[in-house]
Amino acid sequence: MADSDSNEVLIEEIDSNDVPENELEQFQETEPLRVVDIIDCDADGERRCSSAEDEEEGALIKRYVQGVQCLEFPDFCTKLEASDEDEEGNEGEPGEAASSVDKPSTSAQAKPPQEQSTGGGRSGGGGFRKSQLSTALQGLMGEANLSFAYCRYETAERICMEIIRQNPLASEPFYTLAEIYENRDEVKFLNFSTLAAHLNPQDRDMWIRVSDLLVQQGNLARARLIYTKAIKMLPKVYQLRLRKAQLLQKMGETNASMFTYLKMLPLMPPDEWKMCLNTAKNVARYFHVLEKHSLALEAMEGAYSVCGARFSLEDINIYLELLILNKQYAKVLRCLRERTNFELENDQEESLELIYFCEIPDDYVPELRAKLCVSLIHMRAHHLLGYLIQNVQEHITLTADRVELYMDITEALMQEHKYAEAIALMSPITDGDTVECPAFVWLRQAECLRQLNRTNEAIQSYERVVQLAPFCYDARFTLSALLKQQGRHEEAVQALEQPGEADGQPLIARLLYERCVMLQQIGRIEEFLDVGYALLSRHSIKLYNREEMMAAANGGSAYNSESLKTIIQMRSKAVDSSAEQDIQDPAKNAASETSDLTVKDEFDLFRELVRTAFKHGMHSAAEKICFAMVTTKRFTYYHHEIERIMVLTCYYNDDCAIAFSYLRELIAKQPSQTTLWNMLSLMIQKGDEVRYYRYMRRLMHRHPVDTKPMRIFQGHYHLNCASFKYALNIYMPILRENPDPLVALCIAVAFNQLSLQKKVLRKSASVAQAVAFGQRYKELRSAGQELADCAAQQEIFYNIGRIYHQANILHLAVEYYEKALAVPVHPLIAEHESTLGLQHEVAFNLHLIYRANGNKWKARQYLMRYCVV
Repeated sequence: MADSDSNEVLIEEIDSNDVPENELEQFQETEPLRVVDIIDCDADGERRCSSAEDEEEGALIKRYVQGVQCLEFPDFCTKLEASDEDEEGNEGEPGEAASSVDKPSTSAQAKPPQEQSTGGGRSGGGGFRKSQLSTALQGLMGEANLSFAYCRYETAERICMEIIRQNPLASEPFYTLAEIYENRDEVKFLNFSTLAAHLNPQDRDMWIRVSDLLVQQGNLARARLIYTKAIKMLPKVYQLRLRKAQLLQKMGETNASMFTYLKMLPLMPPDEWKMCLNTAKNVARYFHVLEKHSLALEAMEGAYSVCGARFSLEDINIYLELLILNKQYAKVLRCLRERTNFELENDQEESLELIYFCEIPDDYVPELRAKLCVSLIHMRAHHLLGYLIQNVQEHITLTADRVELYMDITEALMQEHKYAEAIALMSPITDGDTVECPAFVWLRQAECLRQLNRTNEAIQSYERVVQLAPFCYDARFTLSALLKQQGRHEEAVQALEQPGEADGQPLIARLLYERCVMLQQIGRIEEFLDVGYALLSRHSIKLYNREEMMAAANGGSAYNSESLKTIIQMRSKAVDSSAEQDIQDPAKNAASETSDLTVKDEFDLFRELVRTAFKHGMHSAAEKICFAMVTTKRFTYYHHEIERIMVLTCYYNDDCAIAFSYLRELIAKQPSQTTLWNMLSLMIQKGDEVRYYRYMRRLMHRHPVDTKPMRIFQGHYHLNCASFKYALNIYMPILRENPDPLVALCIAVAFNQLSLQKKVLRKSASVAQAVAFGQRYKELRSAGQELADCAAQQEIFYNIGRIYHQANILHLAVEYYEKALAVPVHPLIAEHESTLGLQHEVAFNLHLIYRANGNKWKARQYLMRYCVV
């Protein structure tokens, strides 16, 4: 009997009447044959011993059939080898395919032809060999098959088990065991069938049978492994790849399925040309959509090698289109030579490096004519350009659906830098009235004119593009640049205006950015700030009133999603889901933009906007721009700097309440930074908030260790609020702990202010204390050096003179004021005269003293000498 088409088992013909049942039972009780070594012969008759891998594999098989194997089924039957895994990797990675799908494997090339089709066991290296059964075991195999034929299944199974025990690498007993359990135990039938296919890999039908059963059971992943193993053993059997591709489609792995179809195409026979061609077009269409043009071409080439003579005009057109996309222009010419009747004269019959002459028949198909011209242009047959352009214009009738054929040739000419010839080819479209010229034709003409330095004509063409296609932003960029080159800045700015700005349509960031730069260059500051705000706020939520600004500033961080949600709840109108999503992640639009505008570019623009707004005194606009930055997560990297800028803009815009919300968060992060406390001091002098002191007291409790800046600020606060005694109670311990000239001066000022109060009991003592601490300030400010060498000499004389002036000791005040004016100008003060120089203040105070005492001439002298602008 025969178990399969590819596996022949030798059966000894014995009459059943000659083999009594008791003899068979007696045969089972005898000692089994001992096989010391299993000998195999190759095609040349040489002996070959089984490898260590075969021995290990045979031991695993014996353990499995004896029920010793702890696993449910031996993994070695379905696991992939290294080469198999590489094949699966190629299937799973788009863009990675075998360099030649019809090239057989190295092992298959090395085998003799007769060995390729011989059924037998598997060797460890992936090759094939003949049956492993010796003559005696073949006789036993015949007995097993005979018992199976007479439905003596237990006897047949025992004989097969004995054969497996002696030679586990033979496939014959597994075939018989699979047939025994086919209708009795599905699991054992599947396992024995898998072992049979594993040991006889050339049996294509057994691989398919096992895979079909796995698919019926729903075990698609294991069926895929079986197919991969079978394809590795039978690389030229296209049915296996076809079934695997269908399985992969069923599993939803379209990409791997298309790769499997791709490798199947060159293996198909010519009589299956319909399926081959349809499959190739489907695969090519799939990879073309993914812009994997090389793989799409590989699919069509596989079909062309099998059934190229069956290709219709449409199929030829697809094939040539893919060849052109892959820049294989010589193949296009060869294919057209084979399938059409145009004349081409070149240097050699095989080579197309140098083309002398070409004649295209009048009845040539327009699509093929266009592809022929494109290929000749790219093959550098530039001496034929005049003939080709004339031929196209004469024989391709210009209609709306054939404009693209003209443009394919035009783009080929532009790629070869033949711009004048491209313009000549497009002239029937742009100048004629046969068809309406589309925008992309005007765009190509404008590009050619720009390359030829015909700027005025290029501008006109770009204007036509913008008119016909308002959302063609590349044309707007180029048009604006050309207008700018000609000094037409107003028109250049207008060219960058987007049609959807007024309607709330999505805006292109790069256009807005370039427009901002140009508006600043031509001095249109208000528009510059407005467009810059529109650019920066496209990721953030718009704030409509002061209540929303206060809610956004609540918490003082650069981005606070909870505050933004509060703003949405405050608004009376309903908010759609997209707006809520923007609040959760306002920077999502930035990731989806196609422009090349980076976060750094936008932040640099933000700083330029704020700087320009401050320069022109437009503090309200600067604050609005800052809120566009702090209500989005896009600028997280720059949040610390943005918070500082926000504090300054709010301060200068007299919006100290919002500034305080951000400043206190900065102070909480860096409580020892003096500049922040200075900023808070300035804010107290301008703002009318009553919560500064409470905030400062709470902060001192949270930071009891590093409290010197906080204590000084507390003293300044009381001094500013005219609580001079409270201020002195704070300043005095600080001066004792760490003598500081600023603290000494503040104490002198506090005593001086006490002396001016109406109900002070010891006014003279307060003045004396003010003068004493003024001298203490003088000592600390000079820092132990000679007063004449001190850079702060003018400042010291001015402050002491101011103390005497306020105490109405005018003769001493005049003395110190005159000393301040007589101080030689220090180089540091001379360098920063507008900031550090005090001669204007000194002269003005002297003017006040002399005017109050009736010496108007002297007062005017000081004003004219030092204070005239």
